[in-house]
Amino acid sequence: MLNPFKIPASVLCGTVAILAVGEIASGTQLFYVACMAATLICIGVTYNILGGISTISGIAFAGFASCTIVISQFAKVILMEAADKTLESPELAIKVYLVFYLCAMIGCFVYGRLRVRVPKPLEPRTAAHVNLQYGISVSIGLAASLVYEIYETSLNPAERASQAHSIGLAFSTLLLFSIVLAEQSRIGSTQGRHSFGMKVFVPWIATVFFGFIETSRGHMLLPTLVYAFTCYASGYRFRRKHYLAAVVGAAVFLFVLSPFEIYSRGPMRQLEFRDRLYEGLHLALTLPDWATVNESSRAGVESGSREDYFERPGTFILSRLSAIRADSNMINACAGGFHYGFTALKIDLLRSLPRFLYKNKPDTDGAAYTGRVTGVNADEVENGDFLITVISDSYGAFGWLGVIVVSLLGFPTAFILYESMFDIGKPWGIVAAGGFFYQFTQISMSGLIGLTLRAPLAILAVSYLVGVIVRMIPIKGDEWFTLDQAPAE
Repeated sequence: MLNPFKIPASVLCGTVAILAVGEIASGTQLFYVACMAATLICIGVTYNILGGISTISGIAFAGFASCTIVISQFAKVILMEAADKTLESPELAIKVYLVFYLCAMIGCFVYGRLRVRVPKPLEPRTAAHVNLQYGISVSIGLAASLVYEIYETSLNPAERASQAHSIGLAFSTLLLFSIVLAEQSRIGSTQGRHSFGMKVFVPWIATVFFGFIETSRGHMLLPTLVYAFTCYASGYRFRRKHYLAAVVGAAVFLFVLSPFEIYSRGPMRQLEFRDRLYEGLHLALTLPDWATVNESSRAGVESGSREDYFERPGTFILSRLSAIRADSNMINACAGGFHYGFTALKIDLLRSLPRFLYKNKPDTDGAAYTGRVTGVNADEVENGDFLITVISDSYGAFGWLGVIVVSLLGFPTAFILYESMFDIGKPWGIVAAGGFFYQFTQISMSGLIGLTLRAPLAILAVSYLVGVIVRMIPIKGDEWFTLDQAPAE
């Protein structure tokens, strides 16, 4: 049984009280502070109701709450900045946040523990099947990731919305699945002494490589997060050397890899996959002066964007983990009564259809539209990046009714489905939990619908496809082996 790390009531109330005093001392308006405190209380209670980080829903909710408001409020106190100063319509924004998290708490309390009977993914059941499934997963995952990156880096918007792009994305998850398989097998075979080996390294380094080609730091970090989460879910006990390696690795990423990756976006962003390979190799072999890299990386991330929540230089990463500023742009834009209804949802639905069913499907997703509503994107700029979360998206689309319905029904529905379908201690459960957390932290309404319906079906289909192939291949000397019974030191 995983440690849920629930928050005691005394710790929650005491921490929120100290935070409130800190925000008042920083010059934040009293009304904002009161609503913020109530919001954080609702978040803490909901987190405990969902079972803490021992459940898929608890992990996803913790990530979402942290990236919308929790991290930002603590950082504002530490930096002694007024929490409401850089927000558009701060009083309305914090009221929307309070209502959203209050309704989410009520919904999770009323029926968040409900479980439904749904098909479950086909998990590997024997040691021989694990080895064979690993080989198949690595092979298909590498091929699918290659296809996905070729279409993802295409300069033709139609190719980025093609069926081949979607298929490559779906099967590329097998590369992460192979990390989980190899890691759990390694933990079991060494009696909990080791968790990393060559079988883990191959899909890990391949995923990091594809992340660099895509110029995505999140993609580069993803395999490391999957590795760490698999250790946690498998009951692996970290030692001092692991914590030291984590600190060193984080420092290397923040001060070396991240600046270089941001620097590489300039020459690589307008190139297709093959040209990115050559340019990436050229950049690595002919690295310019490091001062130039640092200056370029700072210019690339600190541009005075309306999504920056903090005023001090060097706080770009904190702003990326503080979606409340971007949300306030949408809430302010729709404060006068304009609401776009199903427009963004319709765009994303049509874009997800195969081109043979709908030839005139949009080349950009709903985020390009909502970006124009907020005023962050100019009309001539096509941008598919996340600009808002489901909190402001629900308000921008349907007003207060949207905020209440999405939080009261949408969140618990997603949690119920994932908890009913996946076991967090098994390989496909770990993949589902990782993907759910990774996409849930900053997600729009259409993203929430896709994550609730399409993602579990995709995992289910891929698991049965690979699992059935493995079970059709006769294996000599097959022995039963249960992954979740692997002993830990």
